[in-house]
Amino acid sequence: MNAARLGWVAGELGLAAYTGVASLYLLYFATEVLHLPALWAGVALFLPRLWNILADPLVGTLSDRTRSRFGRRRPYLLAGAVIWALAFCLMLNLPQIASPLALATLFSAAFLLNNTGLALFQVPYAAMLAELSPEPRVRTRLAGYREIAVRVAILLTLTCAPRILAAAPSQSVGFGRIGWVFGAVILLSGLIAFSATASMTVNEVALEPRGGRFSLTPILENRPFAWITAAFLGVNLGDAVFSGSLVYFVTEVLHQSAGAIGVLYPVSSIAGIIAAPLWSRAANRHGRARMCRVALALNALCCLLPLLFSQHVALMYPFMALYGLSNTGARLLPNAIVPDTVDLDHARTGHNRAGVFFGLFVFVQQTGFAAGGFLLSLLLTLYGVGAAASSSGRITGVTMCFTLAAAVLYGAAFLASLRYRLTE
Repeated sequence: MNAARLGWVAGELGLAAYTGVASLYLLYFATEVLHLPALWAGVALFLPRLWNILADPLVGTLSDRTRSRFGRRRPYLLAGAVIWALAFCLMLNLPQIASPLALATLFSAAFLLNNTGLALFQVPYAAMLAELSPEPRVRTRLAGYREIAVRVAILLTLTCAPRILAAAPSQSVGFGRIGWVFGAVILLSGLIAFSATASMTVNEVALEPRGGRFSLTPILENRPFAWITAAFLGVNLGDAVFSGSLVYFVTEVLHQSAGAIGVLYPVSSIAGIIAAPLWSRAANRHGRARMCRVALALNALCCLLPLLFSQHVALMYPFMALYGLSNTGARLLPNAIVPDTVDLDHARTGHNRAGVFFGLFVFVQQTGFAAGGFLLSLLLTLYGVGAAASSSGRITGVTMCFTLAAAVLYGAAFLASLRYRLTE
């Protein structure tokens, strides 16, 4: 793998580390450190996400039409990494303000700036996968390397972030240090991706016209893109429900300490690191679409296994390894397939509009994870978790969320993948 491709993969380290910290701690930070009411914290985190409905496709369109001495994607990588890193650091180092409303507004504004920087970096970064090589086999291997980077970054995040908090004299100081440390990780990985991809060349004839009127019609008519994106939406919904309900399952059903998550997640991450190159090889040998369906089906079936051993704690470790193996394929292969749908659009329109496609794909990814968390909260509320419910009712509710609900969502992703009709 050449330097440009290796540097591009390094850009995923910041993305994955941010995702790990944000999913684990952001809501907790807002309620327990900033002392915002839970509803206010939820609104403060939700409103900026609405901006991404416009921002992700917009950034993709702009990067498609940009002409500069740095290329069309790389200027956004540089600007995005700087803005995103500074905003993330600011978000976890807010000044003390007496007014809860003013503090919630400031927190939401910092998160909005964070999401803007994230969109500026992530969308063009993702679109580069379609341009690093015209060979589908190479793209699949790159998607595999990127998935390894994801698992490594999350593993390191789960190891480092709790230690930073534990070593701090207070939670406020600890989260401030997390902001500085992971802000530096975001900036460094972004600068590496920006610098290493300087040798990338793009066919200028394929650039989207500057003054051309943007239309979503060719994208909406691209049925393979629609179906693989729908499948990936199901994967992200399933991931959010599974990950969010894991701590409840461990504590409520298995009666273990929440600290067990610090061992279970690394088991899944290590299995994913091992599995990524295996999925890549299998996809290149047997077909990406076919192996994507295998991964999605295996992911759905895997989630049902805890129904068989809900009282056997030791079996959670091989289960998490199997989940890491199947989920790696379920995430890796849709990403490897999207560039093929971009090629289809290029053949139809004569323009390379990878930014628009990946802008929509990234938006669906982020929205799916956010919506999955909201769906989980509704399901837990329905079953009375967190309220005055009977012990048996709570256990049943948590078990159904962790197993059946996640399996249904992964199963829906599998069904969507069956409608994907695009061969190499």
